Amino acid sequence: MKVLTGFLAPLLGAAAFLLSGCQTVKHEIQESNARTMENQLTAAGFKIMMADTKERQKMLTSLPADTMSHFQRPDDTYYVYPDPVVCSCLYVGRQQEFEKLQKLSVDLANSNRAMISHEISENQQAGFAPSGAWGNMGYWGITNPNSMGRPGYDPE
Repeated sequence: MKVLTGFLAPLLGAAAFLLSGCQTVKHEIQESNARTMENQLTAAGFKIMMADTKERQKMLTSLPADTMSHFQRPDDTYYVYPDPVVCSCLYVGRQQEFEKLQKLSVDLANSNRAMISHEISENQQAGFAPSGAWGNMGYWGITNPNSMGRPGYDPE
């Protein structure tokens, strides 16, 4: 077996480090999304059922993750959300809780939209445009002397 020498060994080490970092970030994003969903489900009134029996464990592994499933029973319709990432549990609710969850999701989306809109308007009022506070730094920032907001004439 040939030993890796020169710059190839550190390059492969750096690549492995970056790939492991990407996996960590991906897992953290999944966990963050799961926690956000958990908070909404709890606020909507869904009940937490730990996957501590064989039937619940089978349901946890067989249902698609990050997806609400519904089951029609003779008495009512039940909605089940499996969470294998954070708590290894099932969130179970009925039609009333599901409708409340939908309303909470719309309210959260509207709140996020309003927050982003507010931040954009604050940045625009402060003079930060999409090109930044210092003007366009793209191609024209190099070749066009007036791209930095300077007058087209020499003021002196």
